Amino acid sequence: MRIESKTLSWVIGGLGLLFLLASLLITFVEYRRFQSQESSFPKGSQIAGVPVGGLNSQTAAARVENYYRIPLVLEIQDGTVQVKPEDLGFSMDAASLVDDALLEVEGQRFWAHLWNRSAAMPVDLPLAASVDDAQIRGYLLQQILPRYIQHSRPVTPIPGTTNFEPGQAGQALDTQKALEEIRGALFTPDVHQVTLEISEDVLPSPPEGMLEAFMKHNINWIGFDALSEVYLASMGSDLESHFAVQGGDDVQADVAFTAASTIKIPIMISVLRRTADPTPEGVTSLLERMIVYSENPPADTLMSTYIDAVRGPLMVSEDMAALGLENTFLAGYFYLGAPLLDRFETPANTRTDIYLDPDIYSQTVASEIGQLLKGVYDCAQDGDGLLVETFPGEITQGECQLMIDILSGNRIGLLIEAGLPPEAIAAHKHGWAQELDGLLHSMSDAAIIFTPGEDMVLNIFIYDPDRLDFDQGNRLIARLSQTVYNFFNLENQAYWWFD
Repeated sequence: MRIESKTLSWVIGGLGLLFLLASLLITFVEYRRFQSQESSFPKGSQIAGVPVGGLNSQTAAARVENYYRIPLVLEIQDGTVQVKPEDLGFSMDAASLVDDALLEVEGQRFWAHLWNRSAAMPVDLPLAASVDDAQIRGYLLQQILPRYIQHSRPVTPIPGTTNFEPGQAGQALDTQKALEEIRGALFTPDVHQVTLEISEDVLPSPPEGMLEAFMKHNINWIGFDALSEVYLASMGSDLESHFAVQGGDDVQADVAFTAASTIKIPIMISVLRRTADPTPEGVTSLLERMIVYSENPPADTLMSTYIDAVRGPLMVSEDMAALGLENTFLAGYFYLGAPLLDRFETPANTRTDIYLDPDIYSQTVASEIGQLLKGVYDCAQDGDGLLVETFPGEITQGECQLMIDILSGNRIGLLIEAGLPPEAIAAHKHGWAQELDGLLHSMSDAAIIFTPGEDMVLNIFIYDPDRLDFDQGNRLIARLSQTVYNFFNLENQAYWWFD
């Protein structure tokens, strides 16, 4: 009984081994037969979004490659540009993608073949690729912007004239947005077009210092190589320019000049500070004669009658000091033989680098007369500013407007006025005087200029130690005022020159 059981076990074991070997043999034979068949992807398969069902690996790789090699069409304004993906930094390996996809389906496909089942499940392999953003950005900057974008352009001076080429707003491309849309299209097989949106660019601000440099150019162009000092302040913006040049070289600004008749602006302020508003007719008449006709006796009468009979000039100087104007003073009356009431040492007239031997009776610097005129303008416009803050309740908005009206009546057709067109108004006070040697050495004009484009304060002081030619000085100051006017009125520029 035991022998028969043992024999039966051996028989059963042998048969099992035989069946196992047969199964392995059948599997091996079928695998070899499966391998001999050409590999193809199941129906519905996609690689990188490209349908490859029923295709063999070689054909599938070619299809994927072709899909992602189609040029990208960039639409911009009314034109189109076709660009190869590789020129935009796009890179992919179609053969590697196909190999990876095959690995996913090989096992399924063999067992489906072995059991004579229907085809394996479709494969869906996402795109694996890279793109160089720097290359996209470089293409946009080098190939698209120069050809299709009209760049903005700032205001540009026209050398040899007082004029400017107006700026141009131009167009702009949102490079980052364009980059993202191009990147998205490169990674999408059925998107081959991107519309690049163009927007209006803002008008660029003039380069810093451009107006100052152009004024210096015009000083050189006129051929004036003595000392020129210019103070400019725009009333509607923060633009301010203050410089001095001599012989083509920059020198430190705020040189002490003989004030001449420009000192009558401080006198007018000091008088109105001490008179009632509305201003008495007699005071207004004297102010007009002092400013409009530049007469000296009315200046003496105003100071002696409405300020102080003895210390009138010194009190004008004290008012300027209270305003923070430490270089502007009047040390005596105008009448011939008037005594010098005090000697003033100021930061400007104690400089050792440059000295113009200014009149010991009256002196100023360009920036301080500028600050004074700004104070008048602010007071007239809004009832605030330097004058009102320093002398609260003593100078009114109406009195400041009166000052501007009187200064506007100073119509001489020369200097700053000569450079302006009819639509501009210069509320100004000029000054020049024959000195002890009988020659003219300095000229000045200090103005609030009202123009359609912008209001401004412009002060110009010039000096020649040998002899100042009046005609040349007039041409220079007029040319500078026209340059400034044109800068602020680009659409309505003046086009006459002073040659």
